[in-house]
Amino acid sequence: MRFWTIIAAAAAPAATAGLLLTSTAATAATAVTTAAVKPASTITLVTHERGVDDTFSAPSGYTGPVDPTGNGPIWAYDNVKRVVTISPDKAIAGAYDVTVATYGDYHAFVNLVTGLPWHGHGQMAGEITYVVVPPAGDSPVHHLPYWTPNSYRSGGVLNEAFGQPRDSSALTHQAGDGQYNFVYFGIPGAPGGMLFQH
Repeated sequence: MRFWTIIAAAAAPAATAGLLLTSTAATAATAVTTAAVKPASTITLVTHERGVDDTFSAPSGYTGPVDPTGNGPIWAYDNVKRVVTISPDKAIAGAYDVTVATYGDYHAFVNLVTGLPWHGHGQMAGEITYVVVPPAGDSPVHHLPYWTPNSYRSGGVLNEAFGQPRDSSALTHQAGDGQYNFVYFGIPGAPGGMLFQH
C-alpha cells in the first residue's frame, strides 16, 4: 500500500481514532488463521511485516530516501500486523468484500507536518477495503505466512490472500474499492498529535 498524502484533520475528533483502534484491536484479538475456506463464510487471515517504507508527499527541498517502487519519499519505517477479513459479496456473484487492517508502530526520521528531520516513534492503525472478483475458480487461500516481505503494501497482501503474486492484476476490482483510513499518533505539530489520511 502506498501511504498517500496525509491530511491533518484539525476538526477530526479523537473519538474517531479511538474507534478505529478499538475496532482494529478487537479484530486482531479474534483473528485466527482459517484452516478451511467455505464459499459462504467469512475468513480471517493474519500476516506481519517489519521495516515497511512509509511514504508521504514531501515539501519541496526534501532530500531523504525515496521508495524504490515509486511510492514517493520515505518518512518512516513501520512494523505492522495485517489482518485480512474476506467475506462473499452479497450483491455481486463471485465477488468478495475484503478488509486489510494494518496496525503497529512507525519509526520516523522526518516530521510529516514540517518535512524536517525528526526522530520519533509512535502507534499507527488503519484499514483499506476492497471489492474484488478473483480469476474464475479461484478462492481465498487457507492461510498467509507469518511474515510477509516488507515490500508488500495492502494491495500486495490482498493479492497474496487470493494466491496471486504481489503485483498481480488478476483480481478484478469493483467500483469504490481501495477506500482507506489511517491515523498516526504522536506527530509534533499535528492537532492533538494525530495525523489522519483518507
